[in-house]
Amino acid sequence: MNPIFTLKHFCFKILKRLARNYVPRVVIFLIDVCISILSAQFTFFLISSVGEKKLKFIHLNWEFASLVIIQILFFIIFKSYAGVVRYTGFKDSIKQLQTTIATVVTLIIINELIYNIYQTKILVNGGAIIYGFIAFSMLFLFRVIVKRVYQLIHAEYTSTKAYILGTSLTDVAIAESIISDSRTNFEIVGFISEISKLKRTRILTLPIVTFEQLEHKKIRGGTSVIVSSQKLRELATADSDILSQLLELNLKIYKLPDLQDWSGESISSEIKKVNLEDLLQRTPIKLQREKLSTIYKDKVILVTGAAGSIGSDIVRQLIRFKPKTILMLDQAETPLHHMSLELESQYPNLHFEKIIANVRNFKRLESIFDYFQPEIVFHGAAYKHVPMMEANPIEALDVNFIGTKNLTDLSVQFKISRFVFVSTDKAVNPTNIMGASKRCAEIYLQSVARAKTSNTRFITTRFGNVLGSNGSVIPHFKAQIENLGPVTVTHPDITRYFMTIDEACQLVLEAGAMGNGGEIYVFDMGKPVKIIDLAKQMIRLSGFIPYEDIDIVYTGLRPGEKLYEELLADKENTLPTHHQKILIAKASYNFDSEKLILLKNLQNQISNNNVVKSIDVLKKLVPEFIPLTEKERQKNAI
Repeated sequence: MNPIFTLKHFCFKILKRLARNYVPRVVIFLIDVCISILSAQFTFFLISSVGEKKLKFIHLNWEFASLVIIQILFFIIFKSYAGVVRYTGFKDSIKQLQTTIATVVTLIIINELIYNIYQTKILVNGGAIIYGFIAFSMLFLFRVIVKRVYQLIHAEYTSTKAYILGTSLTDVAIAESIISDSRTNFEIVGFISEISKLKRTRILTLPIVTFEQLEHKKIRGGTSVIVSSQKLRELATADSDILSQLLELNLKIYKLPDLQDWSGESISSEIKKVNLEDLLQRTPIKLQREKLSTIYKDKVILVTGAAGSIGSDIVRQLIRFKPKTILMLDQAETPLHHMSLELESQYPNLHFEKIIANVRNFKRLESIFDYFQPEIVFHGAAYKHVPMMEANPIEALDVNFIGTKNLTDLSVQFKISRFVFVSTDKAVNPTNIMGASKRCAEIYLQSVARAKTSNTRFITTRFGNVLGSNGSVIPHFKAQIENLGPVTVTHPDITRYFMTIDEACQLVLEAGAMGNGGEIYVFDMGKPVKIIDLAKQMIRLSGFIPYEDIDIVYTGLRPGEKLYEELLADKENTLPTHHQKILIAKASYNFDSEKLILLKNLQNQISNNNVVKSIDVLKKLVPEFIPLTEKERQKNAI
């Protein structure tokens, strides 16, 4: 075995042991004393070499002892030995400087006093200054050497070799901070230039490389790249392909959060792995906080589906506006319990109620409205899984349509000021029961809003898929990647709109505040994302190579699934609002007595559990709905 490797491995084991148990202060103190003794010997040797013909290497006299005792005294006074040596920094150097300056000044003062009395000195004043230089240099050098050795051996075994993306002053400052951090798990090996032509080739003695060099493997020293959050946002919102290039080079991407989001003292502890949400993020939303506060503050607000992905985040978003009470309603006991524990822990002063109820149960809902007297309703409870609802059409219609109708009717009855309905892009030109049931709910909501029978403002919000929501494609892909694949995609050309949960819920609150009643608000979802590209990015973010480490297979479109989703129907157009990410879908749906009769008839057929007649009525009510054939439905039905 290589003896150098064996020595390094032995040293690393010692350092690991020291990392768990810091060296006692008394040991550092004794080392500092030894350094001061050695410095004093050097000083006396230098003085003797000038004044005497015969060199004297060892000095053991009262002058030497006095110098060492004075130095030890200031070690104790300033506690310069108290710091952790491997974390030596600027403060430690100041501490050593204070100790040596105090020793030199004290030595000169004692010299003058003794000289005035006995006409002798411990050490000539020039020698005292020489001692100060030697002692400070050796004390600080000892700490720097220990720190550097620790970093080198630690880096050899545990550090991730990483590039810094960019060559700006900020990027260089990040690199310097990481390099000087003794607790870092990263070894900076260079900078990646965002432009192909280089004006210089090195920064901080580290090489600057281009994407072309990395792609052709002309230079390859790192396995990861660190990027600031600000730059990450700029790249993600500018439709840049730089992040995709990094992933294709099989480089793991890490981000450094904004300074205000730091939670620790070490810069390296703040560096986190980039996730899919970071790559798909868009321009941050600017909410009209003052306006929202006037609407939601001191109000009793009911949120249905409060334990789900969207509902729970609506609750969290509402908290900042200080509502009087938040009524969290859901039929799922365990998730609602977990949500309650979270709120009790993080918001001890928040007044909320946890309510187990099913939106299909009108009497139960009526008692809740009567007892708690909510003023605003956010309706997020729904069945949303397309294939599952294709197999259970009555359940989809019962929850998504009847449940919404129940809450709408009660909102009129109890004079709710605002009712905000969370719909979906699948309600546009639906090909599945889930989308058609949501479209029915939209139609009923609009019919009540147009009837002018109450002062309730009924507002519909319509958006696409939400990253990381329960049952979405993201957790599904994560589970498949954890099991080393294969990752299943239904079709190579299938696309979907995506936004983050936080963004979606902020826009729901904003739309809920701006609505006058009867509008369908459509959110700007950005560009649709190909699901195959999403799968590849997730595989690369997990440190694997698509089709090599983890395979991707196509399974075919599921029942009721479309290749692409739409946010507007064919006959709809949009009107702008004051918020650039929210548009009003100007619907052309004609409400006549026949349509109102159909809505009533649909309710009756659902109550009778008649699947065939329910779907027949549904097709008349939503003429753009093109369902599966009866044969296909019977094949998938339960």
